[in-house]
Amino acid sequence: MADYDVLVIGAGPAGLSAAVSANNFGAKVLVVEREPMPGGILKQCIHDGFGVIEFRERLTGPEYAERYIEKLNKLDIDVLLQSFVLDIKKENDFFYVTIQNNRGISIKKSKAIVLATGCRERTSKQIFIHGDRPAGVFTAGTAQYLVNIMGLLPCKRCVILGSGDIGLIMARRLTLEGAQVLGVYEIQSQPSGLARNISQCLEDFKIPLFLSHTVTRVFGKERLKAVEIMKVDENKKPIPSTARIIECDGLILAVGLIPENELAESLGIEMDEKTRGPVVDQNMMTSVKGVFSCGNALHVHDLVDYVTQTGKIAGRSAALYSKGLLTVNSYSEIEFSNDIAYCVPQRISFPCQEKIRLFFRVKYQKKNAKLLVRSNEVITQKTFEIIRPQQTEFVDFEVSGGKIAIELAGLGGENVEKSTKKIVCIVCPKGCEIEILDENNATFRGYSCPRGLEFAKNDLLNPKRILCTTVATIGHKLLPVKTDRPIPLESFKEVMDCVKKIVVEKPVTRGEIVFENIAKTGANLVATGTSKVIEYV
Repeated sequence: MADYDVLVIGAGPAGLSAAVSANNFGAKVLVVEREPMPGGILKQCIHDGFGVIEFRERLTGPEYAERYIEKLNKLDIDVLLQSFVLDIKKENDFFYVTIQNNRGISIKKSKAIVLATGCRERTSKQIFIHGDRPAGVFTAGTAQYLVNIMGLLPCKRCVILGSGDIGLIMARRLTLEGAQVLGVYEIQSQPSGLARNISQCLEDFKIPLFLSHTVTRVFGKERLKAVEIMKVDENKKPIPSTARIIECDGLILAVGLIPENELAESLGIEMDEKTRGPVVDQNMMTSVKGVFSCGNALHVHDLVDYVTQTGKIAGRSAALYSKGLLTVNSYSEIEFSNDIAYCVPQRISFPCQEKIRLFFRVKYQKKNAKLLVRSNEVITQKTFEIIRPQQTEFVDFEVSGGKIAIELAGLGGENVEKSTKKIVCIVCPKGCEIEILDENNATFRGYSCPRGLEFAKNDLLNPKRILCTTVATIGHKLLPVKTDRPIPLESFKEVMDCVKKIVVEKPVTRGEIVFENIAKTGANLVATGTSKVIEYV
């Protein structure tokens, strides 16, 4: 029986950062991952936008994952791939973890556990769509895997249900691969995805978004032939008189994510009904001492950089706990006002000697809002020009004891209203919505930095984007690639026509040029992943 200080379950972005962090604090670490390679969902997220906070760069998912995998490989960290955790038992001050893989069943002993198990997608049966079960109905993540990893186009004419970020991203991806996306239908009166994804994935490609609509039925026995769409009322009930039939061969579901917490529940960990993840303190420790939670298992994040931050905290805390250096004498539950949906952590443990980062989401979108953190008196405050339910926000503060409460106060507090035409800035995660006051004279309002103003000016006249896609290889099915600079949106189709003719004939590592001056755009096509096979012992 092998002994470890910290055992991390899951090798996605949260688990990787937790393992590296725990090792940096002197812990002997084991990572257990059920997939053949570490990296989690990032391996199939070939689009860019990751790492702006963590690395100060716009990386693709494979690039972000490989950065952390390289860190992992340089450290003395044990990794078990294609391994499944069957059971966790706590006896005295140790955890006994039963693991199954192709070598059989083994038990690992550890002083602390980090749960970095991620989340899963909701399916058609969880949202009660009527009809048979024809082929052609996919979750957005499954469609993403088919296109980006397997090189398969799952449909030619599709409807997307739900405006979650992965659904928006797949609307763009399917369009680039030649499919016709007939529309994105969202049951809520507001999109559930980030504003920058609405802009880059739908508006850039003229894909319509229908709010307060849902799919009520699918048609087809063996293969999907059509779907029934209805408007919904203010109670989200379909209105039969608005029903219409749309012929399609694909229905992509982007209807929400659910944290994976079967192992947490088996340990009797206290769960939060709002986040559907464990209740934790600022150290990411759950109600079971020695068990820590992070990433999308804790709550669903909109930025991988925040996933990594929670992993770092969980890894450090688990290492300190394993050495008897994490002391908890008392707790204080965090209270929050009715317009806040949830906050993480949900409680503060004392003594508390470091600055706390509190993540939260709001129920309603507001502008000119102020968040107040109180402990008898206001200890910090943070203002937001616009705050939305779709976006995770955070506030940092220090506290030494007492009750903690957070509330959202308005500096005017009015709801966000539709106004003039806007450009969503993609320079940083803030995603400023820049109003176009005068197109002819290129005057704007709402940018928060000179880079944002420059982006708006360029985007108004000649919108450019980084193109992310895949190319075929010999000996490795697909290699993720991107242009090394933004190219005009109008050139995307011509570039994709060239991409489909490329076959890479030799092993390629991340950053290598695959094709120079693609479609005479002046941009090179560079690898964002590695086609060489990396083996783990």
